[in-house]
Amino acid sequence: MSGTEPVVDVETQRAIEALLTEFAYRVDHGQADRVHELFTPDATLSTPAFVLKSRDEIEERFKARAKDTSRRTRHFWSNLHLSREGETIVAVTNAMTVVAPEGVAPLMMGGSSRDVCVERDGRWAFQSRALTMIFEGRLSSEAHP
Repeated sequence: MSGTEPVVDVETQRAIEALLTEFAYRVDHGQADRVHELFTPDATLSTPAFVLKSRDEIEERFKARAKDTSRRTRHFWSNLHLSREGETIVAVTNAMTVVAPEGVAPLMMGGSSRDVCVERDGRWAFQSRALTMIFEGRLSSEAHP
């Protein structure tokens, strides 16, 4: 394979992009209770705060998150880099989250996400997601009395 050939076809790339975007949308728009649908049954999800070892554990965690209606986040991803490992696609992105609870200076976190994605039954799903935190801090509270 020469350096100019794509790692995946455009259709697969768009499907992976849609999967990443759908995860962020569900978490940020009151649908966290449906996040588990984006994972395989044997999936893992790891962050600096927790490790989940199955779709059932992911479902439990995100259903609890969905009940906290005061929690406000926005997840962004960028700089998608795809590679192929056999039948799986590894997607590495830069990820950022801003959390803005009422009356507190917003917390901003940034890191990288390494996602292993597989196609099953005609749709792409996460086999694993691993977030590595690179920085976090509070934005100025002057604009947020």
